[in-house]
Amino acid sequence: MKNYLVWYQHYVNSHNHWKFKMLRSEFGWSGEGRFWALNNLIGASDNAILDLGKKAILASTADDLGLTIKQFRYFIEFLDKECELIIFVDDKVTTEIVRSNLRDVMKSREKARANKNKHLEKNLPEKEESFPKLLKSYR
Repeated sequence: MKNYLVWYQHYVNSHNHWKFKMLRSEFGWSGEGRFWALNNLIGASDNAILDLGKKAILASTADDLGLTIKQFRYFIEFLDKECELIIFVDDKVTTEIVRSNLRDVMKSREKARANKNKHLEKNLPEKEESFPKLLKSYR
């Protein structure tokens, strides 16, 4: 079962929150755009956690956001310390909005998986009954 997101929701008035106003005061609207692009990258990552401790991921993410690695490190630090918009632990980054969406989606996926398995079990004939019927059908 996949453990990443292909879409997520967020509040339409999030741009009015002090965290986003702080972000825009430092980076302008491009900072907010980069934040949401970073959320997209996090959401598409395994368990919605982006491992920036891996040099290739760090460089790729910085490039995806149109930043140098030095600029990206500053951006991440600002998101963490000043805006409190990311959860940053041991070079791994995630956000509450993405984690929350992933938890909800995983519950739905688990429920769908259980329903599918229940349906399959209900509709499969018992082995003892089906094997003789199968043999008779080939005679």
